[in-house]
Amino acid sequence: MRKLEITLTEEQYLHIQEEIKYYSRTHLSEGVFGGYELCLNVSVPNSFGSILEMKTNNTIDLGEVDWCFANLEV
Repeated sequence: MRKLEITLTEEQYLHIQEEIKYYSRTHLSEGVFGGYELCLNVSVPNSFGSILEMKTNNTIDLGEVDWCFANLEV
């Protein structure tokens, strides 16, 4: 089995956490359920940086990230 590892900076991690908290509060106050998705955009591997986006009602560009496929030890 493989796993996808995305390495975030502390700033990117905190930004994601704040957005999750904000949208959770917003959805609870409006009485709706919603989610979010993290999108890793890879144009040309090993040539251009990969971009991570967080999609809720809006798309938030979290900037460049490093990623790799790794073995999952069972």
